Amino acid sequence: MYPITPKKPSEIREGDFYYIPLSNGWFACGRLLEIEKKSGRKTKSILVGLHDWTGRAKPTAEDIHNCPIIEQGVMNINSIGHVGGEVVGFKPLADDGLRPLPQFEAGNLILGFKNLGPLPKEEYEKYSRRLTYGLKVILLLAEKHFVEN
Repeated sequence: MYPITPKKPSEIREGDFYYIPLSNGWFACGRLLEIEKKSGRKTKSILVGLHDWTGRAKPTAEDIHNCPIIEQGVMNINSIGHVGGEVVGFKPLADDGLRPLPQFEAGNLILGFKNLGPLPKEEYEKYSRRLTYGLKVILLLAEKHFVEN
């Protein structure tokens, strides 16, 4: 089953992890935190996290064990392949104590793809803003964290 460059939501599951090739020849690691569902069916929108991990080889489940998520955003499933990455394994999110982080968007508190309702403005600073990533944003964020810094 692995490696795979997913094109359809049926090919992935929450907990899958994928490599992101960096310009310095190293790799970063993304993790599927949640897959959007509409009317009970998976869509191509996925909530992903960028692990605080980089290495000379593609990530393994052992490499990312207990590595925190440093960035989180929504992207299209095609972004994985668009940046030259592939899903290389699965690790249950619970193994690392991971779950989607609450964020705010358009005045609402969001958890994964669930809208929890209005969020008072004075509470905005408690949460990060929900971002929707374009096709290469996850690569740009990984480059910023692991190559430029």
